Amino acid sequence: SHMMKCYFQVSVAGSAPEKVVFQLDTTKCPKTCENFASFCKSDDGGKSYKNTTFHRIIPGFMVQGGDYQNGDGTGGEAFEGGTLKDEDFSMKHDGPFILSMANRGENTGGSQFFITLGKASHLDGKHVAFGKVIYGQDVIRKMEKVETDEKDKPVNMQKVKILDSGIGDG
Repeated sequence: SHMMKCYFQVSVAGSAPEKVVFQLDTTKCPKTCENFASFCKSDDGGKSYKNTTFHRIIPGFMVQGGDYQNGDGTGGEAFEGGTLKDEDFSMKHDGPFILSMANRGENTGGSQFFITLGKASHLDGKHVAFGKVIYGQDVIRKMEKVETDEKDKPVNMQKVKILDSGIGDG
């Protein structure tokens, strides 16, 4: 099958975890999808999305997470180490709920990802979009509303945390 699903159980500001399910486009971005899925299914405390936070939330634009190393956007190499090449730019950031790779320039994908909260065409051709939220869009909208500091990081009482993650629709 050319579609693979992954899920998160996300706690927003200390609330009970709620499920978010992603559909990944493995046809165009097999390596990118495999990288994301590996972090979802891993139980390795040092290399997993479990117990990580969304460290950057910008209403109307995106929510970003996946920094399993530092939790602040400065870390997180690819699952197999190093960085990922930009695989394919055909999926566009044409609306909310697109799952895409964060990077620091060309061919620098690691563990960090973001989910769009609206159309973000300026990211097309620069960030590899590789999936979309097919369940739990309301949870993403709840994340959008948390209080953040001047660096767009959720304040301590409003942390957004991935308590569990895996392959499939959970």
